[in-house]
Amino acid sequence: MCSRSKKKQTLKSMRENPLYIDSLILHGNGKLLDFDDDEKDIHIRYAQFNTRALADCPFASAGCKKICYATKGNHMFPSVIESREKSYLATRREDFAEGMIFTIKAEKQSKRYAGKEMRVRIHESGDFYSIQYLRKWIMIWHAFHFGDGVAFTLYTKSFPFFLMLTEDELNIIREAMNAGILAINLSVDDTTTPEQWKNAFAVHRLLPKTNFYRVTKDYKETDDICDCADCAKCGACNKATGKEKVVKIHSASADDVKAYDANTTNKPAEA
Repeated sequence: MCSRSKKKQTLKSMRENPLYIDSLILHGNGKLLDFDDDEKDIHIRYAQFNTRALADCPFASAGCKKICYATKGNHMFPSVIESREKSYLATRREDFAEGMIFTIKAEKQSKRYAGKEMRVRIHESGDFYSIQYLRKWIMIWHAFHFGDGVAFTLYTKSFPFFLMLTEDELNIIREAMNAGILAINLSVDDTTTPEQWKNAFAVHRLLPKTNFYRVTKDYKETDDICDCADCAKCGACNKATGKEKVVKIHSASADDVKAYDANTTNKPAEA
């Protein structure tokens, strides 16, 4: 009993440390559900770190801007917007990487995450808004290793920033992805411009373990289609498949889809 009390006090004191980033959300959402498979000994508990919708998405496509679910419904509650703004301000700190590493290691001791995989979903809202910000996350990924019980998953359209990285920085990402602690999904849709498709292919050549994640209104028989009826029960979009995953437009009104359709472009040849 004394040991348990001491552990709680230690976690409490860590949460009071100035390095601690309290805008890290210590739960999932309707899509990021806790997952347990006793037979395979897999136990996943999500955390999230989100920044400002669209304001921190420098490469958002026309379609993305039209149907972004992070700008609708519960995502627009004042408390949610305030939390994203708080996160954005945290990312501007010079010690953001150190603070996030400290925060994740602190929470890994908590009852929720101890003995389980703590999977951090980066940017359910927002994206890498600068090369400097992306480099801070690379420092964070570099601090964790296979066996630590921490993994990261993200979707991004900020392809140009990945193309600006040094070979050493790319190697850190490759090592994290090879170790299975980092999943990067290159997010594209029917309104992605030819230039952005070109950038996405270039990133994939540098980082072959990245996945293409494509939201579309059109389907082909050759597509690996996720056409689930219930996102919360499916979870396919949060699992790295190693190939392009095509997903129908979710949570969009009829007017949103019409606006999206009006801005479609065709996917160019990879060459």
